[in-house]
Amino acid sequence: MYTLILVLSFLPCGAVSRVTAEDGPHAAGETGSGHWMTGTPAPTARTEVAVAALDGLIYVVGGFERPSSWKIWQSSVSTKVEVYDPATNRWSSKPRLPVGLHHAGAAVLDGALYVVGGFTRTDDSLWDPSDRVFRFDPAGETWTERAPLPTARGGLAVTTLQGKLFAVSGYDGQENPSAVEVYEPALDQWVAVAPLPTPRDHLAAVTMGETLYAIGGRVRLDYRKNLSTVEAYDAKSKQWIPKAGMPTPRSGIAASVVNGWIYIFGGESGGGTFHENERYSAQLNRWQTMAPMPTARHGLGSAAVDGSIYVLSGGPRPGGSYSRLNEIFIPPSPARPIRSERTPASHIGSIMAILATFHEAGVLPPDSSPEADRLIHALIQSQSVFLKSPDPVVRDFFVSALSEKFNAKKAASLTQAFPETGWTSETLEALVDSAASRSMADGSRVAEVFHGHNVTTTDWKFVEQVFTRAREQLLKQGKQVHAVFATQRASMPGVRRTLP
Repeated sequence: MYTLILVLSFLPCGAVSRVTAEDGPHAAGETGSGHWMTGTPAPTARTEVAVAALDGLIYVVGGFERPSSWKIWQSSVSTKVEVYDPATNRWSSKPRLPVGLHHAGAAVLDGALYVVGGFTRTDDSLWDPSDRVFRFDPAGETWTERAPLPTARGGLAVTTLQGKLFAVSGYDGQENPSAVEVYEPALDQWVAVAPLPTPRDHLAAVTMGETLYAIGGRVRLDYRKNLSTVEAYDAKSKQWIPKAGMPTPRSGIAASVVNGWIYIFGGESGGGTFHENERYSAQLNRWQTMAPMPTARHGLGSAAVDGSIYVLSGGPRPGGSYSRLNEIFIPPSPARPIRSERTPASHIGSIMAILATFHEAGVLPPDSSPEADRLIHALIQSQSVFLKSPDPVVRDFFVSALSEKFNAKKAASLTQAFPETGWTSETLEALVDSAASRSMADGSRVAEVFHGHNVTTTDWKFVEQVFTRAREQLLKQGKQVHAVFATQRASMPGVRRTLP
């Protein structure tokens, strides 16, 4: 056992280097362009929703919902509030909005959810601009109305900056007002600040640090007049500054911030809806194209929780269409120190802990036997495949296995942590248990990639067999494989790194 483990200690060494976002279209310390997973669909098919995350839960508010069959000629303005919990991959309902609103803005401030402006139904129109502002208290699950917007409008963008709400531009029924109005919660009042240089609606707004970014949009509700414009409001100078334009002019978009990047999803035009997922670095003033959305749509919302972005609802076709979609984007891991030509201690330690778990289960092959050498080789090389292969089929294989085994939040957490942790008993178990439904058969693309790293399908099946026997034997001893692994991992190299 110990001789086997020592083999792992003599892996090649090299100099330490750091990679940054400047090192290519996708930072060399990152996992490519990100990838997508699927969560439980929303209870109600909707579009033009307001979405925000509060206390780890994602609120989907208002919008248009699919009309009942006997009112098929009408669009139904929704008052529904549905909440998604990424930790459990489940939905629940909350008290409804006091009035139906679509194209409203939503943001979280001081532990409460604010829904601002939008359009509402009147006797004459579905598109009556609203000046109403509602605050939802999650503790009491109650809605209260706050001071109205000075400028009634829908299709606006809402975000927070320096403990205040910012309501940016939109459409007031006749034109795009340049108004940027700021809500002070302690005073329950609104004040105007420097107007937006390029007035527009169906835009996105997000905040990073002391700067607010207004991104994309359209002119007077016309999706044939989409904009790529990006303008930044600096809280210190109280001025707007032009920034690099979005690569794809879009409106009806959603935006979220993760790890210092602004991600923009979806949108619509006269030609259809967008799959585009593009991200912006404020530091570099540069855009990058990321993994496209699985389903093109507009009128969607997004929210970031624990480093993952949940992209919800929206219409797959321009105009009046609806969906229950819940597609989850896992961004690339942040750039980090790496060791060239050297296996990190955490990756060595993870394999040592797996072997020690097999040893405790009594299934580890004899020291220095061909079976032991084969097992070590397969664990090292397969870990390297999942860590380093740029082939998307490998990433899909890995992500799909974790998605089948765990809820969306945990699967995302394990996926994001894998570049740091290497194997864990949970990631290995997910891949082993997925073999029945998605085997790595000879001739498959996954098998070809593995063969390129000197791992045969027979090698991988041997890993599966040993893990399965270890789990069974530990259960007979009254032990749980993950608990044994955690104990063993605590004494191995690289233990300073946090395990999920």
